[in-house]
Amino acid sequence: MRLFILFLVIIIFTLPLSAKSVYCDVDSDCYYVPQKVINLNKPVPALLYLSCTGTIKSDLDSIKFIADSLGWILFSCHQSRNHRDVMLNDKDIMKTYYKLIKNYKIDTMRIFIYGFSGQGVQSLMEMFLHPKIFRGVIPVCAHTGAMSLVKWNTLDNHLVYLVSRTKDWNLQQNYQIHQAFQEHGVKDTLVITPGEHGIGDKYEIFRAVRWLRKNSPPK
Repeated sequence: MRLFILFLVIIIFTLPLSAKSVYCDVDSDCYYVPQKVINLNKPVPALLYLSCTGTIKSDLDSIKFIADSLGWILFSCHQSRNHRDVMLNDKDIMKTYYKLIKNYKIDTMRIFIYGFSGQGVQSLMEMFLHPKIFRGVIPVCAHTGAMSLVKWNTLDNHLVYLVSRTKDWNLQQNYQIHQAFQEHGVKDTLVITPGEHGIGDKYEIFRAVRWLRKNSPPK
């Protein structure tokens, strides 16, 4: 009987789908699936959240309302962070991606990435390295460090929502990134808000995700 109860407890606390809470696995990668998505039972878009210090559960908790409102799945890669080999970050991001599509019903043509500063650069790098996997990105206060990796002929139908600040030390580089996308026909926008180099609030992400959704209707 005790073994049966223990088994039930393990099952309850390891279920990957949760309507009201963020689920984190043994790698500390986290996922949030809104109740409406569970009820819908069909593939939906997903947003990968990257943090400069490694995404944690509270990061996804803070933006759950976006998933609830738009019917998207949120997920994160804990290992990806600044001051770490970008290819190691890439390896862990791809590991997280494969777990995502294995465990959840995902519209694989609409997977996007959010990242601030160094992780904004990482988000661009992921789209450049894996254009068939990541449809678009939201790089906030990023720089041009990943632009040498771009292959323009692979970015048809991709989306970029750039964000910078009036006093961001990367502002001029955001103008350069924006110009490059414009010149090569990649659909993008550049939003410049007041302030210095810094992470925005959850509503900034919400506006970005709405723009991505508007420009990537399901087929």
